[in-house]
This record gives sequence, structure tokens and C-alpha cells, in this order.
Amino acid sequence: MNARTRWIGFALMVLLLTGLVSWAARTTWHDMQQLRRSYAAVENDAFHFSEYIEASLRDLQETILRFDSRKDPSDRARFLRKGQELKKWISKHKAPLTTPSEGELMEQIQAAFETYLSRSISLMAERAKAGTTPPDNTVLETAENNAAPILELCQKLSSAERDSLAQFLKDSHQSLGWLQRLLLALFVLLLTLVGFVGLSVYRELLAPLRSQLRQSRAIIQRHEKLASLGTLAAGLAHEIRNPLTAINVRIHSLKRSLTQGSSEHEDATVIDSEIRRLAGIVQEFLQFARPAEPKFVTVSADSLLARVQRLLAGQLEKSAIQLTLESPPDVWIRVDPQQVEQALINLVQNAAESIGRDGKIRLCARADKARLAGRARPVVALEVRDTGKGIPPEVQKRLFDPFFTTKEEGTGLGLSIAARIVEQQGGTLQFKTELNRGTTFAIVLPLAEHHPDEPTTQDSPH
Repeated sequence: MNARTRWIGFALMVLLLTGLVSWAARTTWHDMQQLRRSYAAVENDAFHFSEYIEASLRDLQETILRFDSRKDPSDRARFLRKGQELKKWISKHKAPLTTPSEGELMEQIQAAFETYLSRSISLMAERAKAGTTPPDNTVLETAENNAAPILELCQKLSSAERDSLAQFLKDSHQSLGWLQRLLLALFVLLLTLVGFVGLSVYRELLAPLRSQLRQSRAIIQRHEKLASLGTLAAGLAHEIRNPLTAINVRIHSLKRSLTQGSSEHEDATVIDSEIRRLAGIVQEFLQFARPAEPKFVTVSADSLLARVQRLLAGQLEKSAIQLTLESPPDVWIRVDPQQVEQALINLVQNAAESIGRDGKIRLCARADKARLAGRARPVVALEVRDTGKGIPPEVQKRLFDPFFTTKEEGTGLGLSIAARIVEQQGGTLQFKTELNRGTTFAIVLPLAEHHPDEPTTQDSPH
């Protein structure tokens, strides 16, 4: 799983947890609003309608009796006004009731109150005709009989209100318990999210930084050792090269004085060959210890690969190895052409040694994106692909170590020199290998824009 996939998974997890927290917060807010409305209803006497109706009805009853005793038209007017006010109040307060049974009882009370009003108005009209006749006890009984159905319904409404209040308290306790559990779940989710974020930040940022720091320390220590070793190697190489030059001159003089085909001449030839090989090793030491400063020009990848292919194809055909050049894209790099060609030649020769006989080596270039100097940027990869034996895992770990080699006559400096050359060009040397399938080495360099006024590899001196 690459870093991009991990970050996508991390983002999805954060979105999921954020959604859960948002849902929980919304649910909590809704429940709190519902409880606030319910408590407001209690504070506004929403559970005491029956008491208000009953009190108002008794006030109307007293008004009827007062009118019967005094026959004062103002009492009758007061009854009509109070009756209409109570009628409107009942009609208005049917909606806020919390249960269907309460609403049905209010409908019945409204209908019964309509009947009560009409009968009470008729009763007061009859008593008004009686003039100053003393109050009749039957008026009280009639008024009470008229009000009895409403009072009975008020008792039922009061009972329903008590049941509704008890249910409200029960629901409130349940809602509070649910809110407590929800808040606890939110707290756990928050801790989980914080822990997940902390772990992800550690794994994705801090752990790689620690690993890079360890690698950087190892690289610094390795460079310090290489610097010391390079200084020693340079001094030693200079001390060896001077007598080698003198010996080589003497051998050439000696060979001219010896008879061709004689054993002495053959011995001198072997000595001459070994001296040249030793001189080559000394030159590699010097090149590793003190690499030349690169001379940068902008060149096409095609020109570099084509030149290497022309230089080595004929030589490799003797071992039945085909060196082919894939048609590369039109990409440009800013490098020292001679040094990069040297690195490519070294890689091709290593590939040929891995193959032995009867194989293929392909040169190709491709445009890509990679991290160079700590940032992602467009790059060009110059690849050398072979069909050789591959590189064993135990060798891969030390592949670029100086003086490490698996060859009987190798110095172990070829890949180290190639890696240093590529680093001087601002790039990196990478490889992929598979046992018995082959190896691909890639020189990864920054992509450059082509400037026609600058020379290409064909224009550069060799």
C-alpha cells in the first residue's frame, strides 16, 4: 500500500468519524430542543387546561345566580362576554395538547360548552321575565345540571393530563439517559479520532522523518569514511602511478630488444598487460577519490543513448548480446554528457557480464515524476535493461559500497563511481532486479527544457 492510498484511507476515516460526530451532535441538539419545548409547556400550564376550564365555568355559574337574584342586565352581559372568551380560549388551546385522548376530550368539552351556553342564555331569559320573583332553587339545580357534563369531561381531562405528565416525565428521564450515553459515545469517538490522527501523523510523518534521519546519519558517516578513504586512495594512487609509468617505459624498451615469439618476449608481454591493468585500477581509484567537476549542457536523452549504443553494440555482438535502443521520447536533460556516458557504459558493461552470452540489453528513456532533492518534480529516467541472472538479495544491500565486488578481478568501484557521477548531476541511480529474469538500472535526472542555442551531445567535445 503506497502513501497515497494510506492518505486516502485516512481522509475517508476522518470524514466518517466527522459524519458520526455531526449526526450525534445534531441528534443531541434536536433532543435538547424537544425537552426545552416540553418544559416550556409545563411552565405555561399546558397540563392544567381542565383546572382553568373548571374555574371559568364556576365563575359563569355564579354570574347566572347573581343575575337570577338581582336581575341586573350587566350580569347577563358579563356572562355573555365571559362565555364567548372561554369559548374562544377552548378553541385556541386544542392544538397544543400532547395526546390524542386530550384532544378528543377538548372537542367534547367544546361541544358541551356550546350546549351549556345556549341553555344558560335561555335560562336567564326565562328568569328575566319573572321580574322580581324571588330566586327559585330550581335555577341552581338547572344551572348545575347544565354544567355537569362539562365538569365531568374536565375530570376526565384532568386524569388524562396527569397521565400525560407522568409519561412526559418518563420520556424526559429516558431522553436524558440517552443524551448521557450519546455524550459518552461522542467523547469516546473524539478520543478515538484524536488517537487515530496522532497515530497516523506519527506513522506518516514522524516515523518516516526518524527513518530519514537515521539514513541521513548513516549516509553522512559513510561519506566521511569515503572522504577519508578517497584521500588515502588518491595519495596511494599517485605514489603507485609514478613508478608504474617508469616500469611501463622500461618494459616497452625491453620488448623492442627481445626476439618476437621468444619466451622472454611473451613474459614481457604478460608483464606489460598486467601493468596496464594495474594502471587502470589506479585510474579508477583517482576517479573515485577526486571526481571531475561536471560541465553542464542541455542535451537530449536520445543523443546520449544513441552514442552509447553505437560505441558498444559491435563489441557486444562478439558475445551474441544484442544492444538495442528503444525509440525514446523527445526529452531533455542538463548534464555533463561525457560523465553520464561513462556511467551508462559502466552499466552496460555490468549488464553484459551478468548475461555472459546470448542475451539482450535495451537502452530506453522515459519521462516520469519522482522525488529529487526532497521534492517531487518531472524527471527523465535513462534505463539499462538486461536479461541476465539478476542480483541476489545479499548482494543488493552492498551493491553501491566501494570496493565490494563479486568478480574475481573487479575493484568494486564501477557502480560507486557511476552513483557518484549521477549524484553530481543532481540525480539518483536506482535499480530493480529479479533473479533469473534480469535487472534494470535507471539513471534518474531532472527534466530540462530544450534551449536550441545550447549544444547537444553531438556538439560537445569528446
